[in-house]
Amino acid sequence: MEPIETLLAQIYLFAIVVLLSKPYVHAHVHRAFRFLTALFVVYFFVRVFAGSLSVHSWSLFALQGATLLLILFYAIKQEFKDLLILIGVKSGLLVSNAIEDDVKDELLHSVNYLSRHKIGALITFERSDSLDEYIKHSFVIDAPLTSELLSSIFIPNTPLHDGAVIIKENVIKSAGAYFPSSDHAKVPKYLGSRHRAAIGISEKTDSFTIVVSEQTGEISVAIEGYLDQDISKESLILYLERYLQN
Repeated sequence: MEPIETLLAQIYLFAIVVLLSKPYVHAHVHRAFRFLTALFVVYFFVRVFAGSLSVHSWSLFALQGATLLLILFYAIKQEFKDLLILIGVKSGLLVSNAIEDDVKDELLHSVNYLSRHKIGALITFERSDSLDEYIKHSFVIDAPLTSELLSSIFIPNTPLHDGAVIIKENVIKSAGAYFPSSDHAKVPKYLGSRHRAAIGISEKTDSFTIVVSEQTGEISVAIEGYLDQDISKESLILYLERYLQN
């Protein structure tokens, strides 16, 4: 087996381990599998047919192969990103909406406040996939993210406290956004509407969502179809650094 074949086979096996170790949808793993499958097809197509070609034919074949690879990359570039994330490449390198340090501090201060006071919250960050459709159907704010503003939105009995806040390019773009609730069979029945909405939007986009429970004050995060419940403040910082910072 060639080295490239060995590498791809090892990534496949690693992806299977990741798939079995997480209880929810694993959208990034499935997309990475699709990318690897397409890569295998192109690789073996080149390997099988290149050996019998003349120098002139090989040049033409190489040009056609390069064109095919370019088309393939643009068709499944999200799968390529997911593959890099799967094998440990920092996702922030591929995300345009990276969070700035001062915004991260404001966010953490707000989440800590909401958690201590058991105020339910749903905070979603746009990454590579656009959330404009959800912004358009919510209340547009378009204001800098501050701890005071973010916390005040979720105060009970205020007009926007039930929906999600959407943050894009370090700005609070909108509040009162509603996401499709996950109906995946493996999602625990005890989860409330906020947590299901967080999983739901993470199944459809590569967004990153923070959830604060109004019953317990517990902090959870949803990313790539996976919900990590009751995490510590330190774990939240690690999540932000992994998914939202370069």
